[in-house]
Amino acid sequence: MWTSFVNPRLSVVLLALSLAACGSSDPENPTPDAGTSVPDAGTEDAGVPDAGTPDAGGPDAGPVDSGTPDAGEPDAGPPLVIPNTLSGYGLFTGTPADGGLVPVEGNVPYTLTTALFSDYAVKSRTLYIPPGKTAHYEPMAALDLPVGTLITKTFAFPADMRKPDQDVRYIETRVLVHQPSGWEAWPYVWNTEQTEATLATGGRSRDVTFIDTEGETRSFKYSVPSKNQCQQCHHLLDDQGAQVMHPIGVKARYLHRTNTYGGAEHDQLEYLASLGRLDGLPAAAELPKAPDAFDPQAADLTTRARTYLDINCAHCHNPKGTAGVTSQLFLDIGTTSMFSLGECKRPGSAGSGVGGEFDILPGNHAESILWYRMHTEESGKMMPQIGRTVHHAEGSQLIADWIDSLPAKTCK
Repeated sequence: MWTSFVNPRLSVVLLALSLAACGSSDPENPTPDAGTSVPDAGTEDAGVPDAGTPDAGGPDAGPVDSGTPDAGEPDAGPPLVIPNTLSGYGLFTGTPADGGLVPVEGNVPYTLTTALFSDYAVKSRTLYIPPGKTAHYEPMAALDLPVGTLITKTFAFPADMRKPDQDVRYIETRVLVHQPSGWEAWPYVWNTEQTEATLATGGRSRDVTFIDTEGETRSFKYSVPSKNQCQQCHHLLDDQGAQVMHPIGVKARYLHRTNTYGGAEHDQLEYLASLGRLDGLPAAAELPKAPDAFDPQAADLTTRARTYLDINCAHCHNPKGTAGVTSQLFLDIGTTSMFSLGECKRPGSAGSGVGGEFDILPGNHAESILWYRMHTEESGKMMPQIGRTVHHAEGSQLIADWIDSLPAKTCK
């Protein structure tokens, strides 16, 4: 259990970042940060899928303090100057090269009950809320996180998915930064030596090869999204119709699960509340919980399929998402209209050769556009358009089973 979130050394790191000149860096050919002194840190723990390791404490633990008040206050303070290297944030100790990446004190690892699919990558996640600041509970939307919050997600591939903690290669770490002006997304790519991840605003591609859980070898070109591409998935429309960036996964229903902290099991939401980093949390019995979409014991088929669509598709396909507004296809968990979910609904502009005439043809997944676009790997037809190269066999099968379970209809 942590005793404090305050770390003077890392506060100095942030101050250095805030004062650094940001106009001299080349985003396509970044160089190591100057003027900062932090441990050689920068990646997740290679041995743990989906970041579930306890936080590491110690005299040098604790991430950077943004030093900025919450958004909406009269003095929002200066924005955080984005470092050229992941280690410049001071959020981790260790590197993949020396056997792991451990979140520093105050940088809380978390997992999701069901995670977004990303080419079978093993992912680790952390949440840092600055000292003296508190997130606010939201029952459906992402947690209301204060200015200065940092969210990281690291993507890696073990050589053999049957041994996920061995011979792991790190590809990228994405950092969401809550600036006084709003959220920003910054991608960092790991070097061949696995000693540092460097800012890559233009994106990158990497050749990936691994053995899957069935013992088959998979090879493909993995795409690291550019900064602008990150915005495609994270944008929602505000009340004035402007696009505003938001986090996706940090919703109560996906965070309401146990994790190990300090050698003990805690519910992740209750743990954040116990640290004074989350307020407004209702009683455990009142907390929403999304099931593991691939655990038949966790929920019925419909709930699991809707959960999969909610985490994988609804950040765009919802009433405030650009794709949702354009297509009127709403795949968020709050949608109750089967027509809005796609049943017997013709898409606005899907084009030809996309598997059928309707988004969902009840009882027939093979003629449902929703399933086809999830299953295909053809550029221009697959969904999502970015964020994956290969199709998710287990996910597309789940949606196929759900569509086939719907009472058959003759759509007109």
